[in-house]
Amino acid sequence: MSGPGRSCPLAYRYRAEDLAGPVAFEAATLYVVGGLYGNPWALDAVRERAAAEPTPPEFVFNGDFHYLDADPADFRTVADGVAAHHATLGNVEYALTADDAEAGCGCDYPGYVSDSVVADSNAVVGRLRATAAAHPEHLARLADLPRHLTVTVGGRRVAVVHGDPESLAGWKLALEAVEPGDPTVRARTGWSGTPTGTDQILDWFSRAEIDVICCTHTGLPYAQDHHRAGRRHLVANNGSAGLPNFTGRRHGVITRLSTHADPPADGLYGLELNGLRFDALPVDFDTERWTAAFLGTWPPGTPGHHGYHSRISDSTWLRIEQAARGGVRLPGN
Repeated sequence: MSGPGRSCPLAYRYRAEDLAGPVAFEAATLYVVGGLYGNPWALDAVRERAAAEPTPPEFVFNGDFHYLDADPADFRTVADGVAAHHATLGNVEYALTADDAEAGCGCDYPGYVSDSVVADSNAVVGRLRATAAAHPEHLARLADLPRHLTVTVGGRRVAVVHGDPESLAGWKLALEAVEPGDPTVRARTGWSGTPTGTDQILDWFSRAEIDVICCTHTGLPYAQDHHRAGRRHLVANNGSAGLPNFTGRRHGVITRLSTHADPPADGLYGLELNGLRFDALPVDFDTERWTAAFLGTWPPGTPGHHGYHSRISDSTWLRIEQAARGGVRLPGN
């Protein structure tokens, strides 16, 4: 399938080998913040959580930090907050800076995602373009952002991408795509296509010369370790920092990697990986203020409301146990 929202520009494409280059920076603790989706209160919550760390963490906002922030004040808040840290392009940021509006949201949605979701996403980005046009200095910063970063945490090489190791908006690391398949997840998403097997993922790790892949883009969080020759590798998809992710929970999720060995008290699930500690952390944003701001910008009948009101108010069907895969463990396990 092709058309706005279902196809991607050639500029999205890269190779796993491109992740094997020099590191952008080193950190003792790294926060990877994906899918902020224009939620200023999630941005506040991430910064407040960072202030509790024993050493200040480095941040990477790995795309789609804009999206539902069509309100000019919210857009400026998110733009200024992200500008103080490291960032990579998401499909939303690419769409805001691209000349070709026919690409729509640039999400590269697979065929199992409904046409109505695609149409709503295209319309949201179309409105966001009008807001962004009043901020040329920020658009210039976005245009200079890389498509991916490779960093080190405790000597371990970490690739930060938006989609997957082949495309800025790739879906090969979606929870529903990765083997072993979860039948419930695949049924609820309507997934179809070619699954992403362990051999494919380990090949990416080898070609990219990395230990960890951090991604977002596909909406549902999970973490899963993969083994080769006695060495463990990790894929951590944080889902969305700015939207609820798990049934019965209203918080976002970010990825934390750290040289500090102790699991954080608020960790959702985690893993010790060759001397590197991984944990998924909750983003406890002000739900009431976010909901009020969202409804002010995207009232009933608008594409943003169609696409996201139910998730903001009711969260998703995903159970947190479904996100902890392989050797990743829930607290107390």
